[in-house]
Amino acid sequence: MPPCIKTKDLTKRFGRRAALRHVNIEVNPGEIMGLLGPNGAGKSTLIGLLAGLLRPTEGSATIFGQDVTRRHTALAKRVGVLVERPQVYRNLTVEQNLWIHARLSQTQVSTGRALDLVQLAHLARTPAGRLSHGTLQRLCLALAMLTEPEVLLLDEPATAMDVEAAEDLFRLLRRLSDESRVTILIASHQMEHIEQMTDRVAILNRGELLRVEETDALLTYDKSRATVLLDGAENAARKLSEQKWVRSAEARKGRVDVVLDGESIHQLNQFLTQAGYQISGIVPRRRSIREYFLRVVEEDTAAHPEDKDDES
Repeated sequence: MPPCIKTKDLTKRFGRRAALRHVNIEVNPGEIMGLLGPNGAGKSTLIGLLAGLLRPTEGSATIFGQDVTRRHTALAKRVGVLVERPQVYRNLTVEQNLWIHARLSQTQVSTGRALDLVQLAHLARTPAGRLSHGTLQRLCLALAMLTEPEVLLLDEPATAMDVEAAEDLFRLLRRLSDESRVTILIASHQMEHIEQMTDRVAILNRGELLRVEETDALLTYDKSRATVLLDGAENAARKLSEQKWVRSAEARKGRVDVVLDGESIHQLNQFLTQAGYQISGIVPRRRSIREYFLRVVEEDTAAHPEDKDDES
């Protein structure tokens, strides 16, 4: 099956500054891809280009095989977009904003369904200007989802949302992907949600695409680091610290956090058992998206210390 979203050497310059450089990326139908990068990495520029809001300096971008610049109008009904700084009519109600957007889209859509999706039905008659920042963001999500698009391009969709609202949002996006086969490209700094909901992650830095990886492949266990649950944690940590094969052992209440040097968790268990400790459990540390992301960006930044380009 051909990719739903595809870029070829996509480049965007603002004057002499390159915000995006020769990016080649593919997103498969029904996939959720997380777009990660520090501020100024090019995430917003990439989404703006895919949404047809910016014109590329070089290269091309296609959605459903159609050029997003030349076929912007034809794609508009099939692609929902949420940019980082969305605009709404603040003097109009939530429902009126949706109604105007529906008229402009020239499609028969249900404003009620969009409101229900983002849990805003109870505020339908409230002027947008009275909404909190987090609730305003939910309205902008409703606008992006109004035409029931097949593709969603989302730039920091959970900005200003409280924890519960953000969790609801990411569960909704996962459901749209699983049940309706909506293809989603999402830029977000909320790594824990990116971990839980994405199929793959793409990492940008300095306007360049550094890595694209399967999310599950990154969430492996680091068997050189473990938490041991046991009584007498302080005494156990002292004994472990005396061993040459232990890099560090830090006691906490009812546990010891251990970093091993070449030894296995099995040998750690054996050592403590022979020393007379009753072990409740040994939990290897799980690697995280955040850890991987920071390592990749730090390596790239160290390799290019002279490059200070920022995203607009």
